[in-house]
Amino acid sequence: MLDKYSDLKEELTQLFDRTTLDAIALLLAESEPDRVAPEPLPDWMTASQLARYWQLVNAQGEPTTAAIMKWTKRSENEHPLPHACMGDLLRFKREEVDRWAQEEAGRRRVENNRKRLQLAS
Repeated sequence: MLDKYSDLKEELTQLFDRTTLDAIALLLAESEPDRVAPEPLPDWMTASQLARYWQLVNAQGEPTTAAIMKWTKRSENEHPLPHACMGDLLRFKREEVDRWAQEEAGRRRVENNRKRLQLAS
């Protein structure tokens, strides 16, 4: 009876080893999944590219440029979003809009603090 179980144990061990080796071979044979490389960030961007860069997207994941266009139309004393006109197209230089975004966040913090102080008094 012991021989019967030892034979079964030996068969199961061999089966497990073969299955393990087959699984490893399949994994090694599979090509790496195609990875979509992110587009390199251009120095000059369109409004749509800027919206994607800043992750300004609607529910469908499409870039929305309304806020960008609104920010570009601000008067000089309202700190407009820096841009250049190339023909009738607007272009945005990445380093300038990054700087503007940081400055704008600071201006908004100051304004929010000022509003809180007015409400508290």
